[in-house]
Amino acid sequence: KSSDVIKMLAICRPVLRTATFTKALNIAVTSRSFSAAAEHPWIAKVPAPSSFTAEERVLTFLAANVGAGNLKGIEQDWQYLPNAEHGKGLEVILQAHTLAGFPRTINALIKVHELGLHPEGTKHFDEHHNLESWKTAGAETLQTVYGPISEKMRSNFRTMHPLLENILVEHIYGRVLSRPLVGLRMRELCTLSIIAGQNLPLQVVSHIRGSIRCGATREEVRTVVEQTHLVWGGKAQEQARAILAKTL
Repeated sequence: KSSDVIKMLAICRPVLRTATFTKALNIAVTSRSFSAAAEHPWIAKVPAPSSFTAEERVLTFLAANVGAGNLKGIEQDWQYLPNAEHGKGLEVILQAHTLAGFPRTINALIKVHELGLHPEGTKHFDEHHNLESWKTAGAETLQTVYGPISEKMRSNFRTMHPLLENILVEHIYGRVLSRPLVGLRMRELCTLSIIAGQNLPLQVVSHIRGSIRCGATREEVRTVVEQTHLVWGGKAQEQARAILAKTL
């Protein structure tokens, strides 16, 4: 709930001045001037198909910067994310905790609250707390992303640790990735943008394939891989390219 987010921010960042923090929590950003997503300086660095909009690409930049803990990058991305996309931006940051951990997700949320959050971004804070629906949605989403190997993967996770399968299905793919504001295509492309730089070849293969299963084109997947160096550096870029060449 929004009240829980507010409490977490207050606990994690007591050094914020009261006036500044109150302003952020009151979502007072309607007078702030945001640049168009197409003007983001990274957009021109890597070509992309017309199906991959500038707003969507900024979300993938944001995801990667959250995963890398790059607060300056997050600040830049937020400045070029249109107000109407703030809700999606929050969703992308929220899902990053499943890939990069809570500390970087918390720090990213603190940063965007400092920068300012448009009222549009607060409309999807709440959720219907229902474990059974998370189980059902999680199983369906997992099947969509992983296709024929989803049952084998669940079995392997169960063998490694029974709770790992529950966390995977109920929390990651049910409670988080099945939230409605951001579709699976974009969630997978954002996931790929995070893991492409972390020396995780098995997971990169899975999410290249998962992105395509969820509706991304090969050109969109290639664009995400080709922009890896912007956040993760040249070595990660070459590694991701090599995996992509073997996978597609």
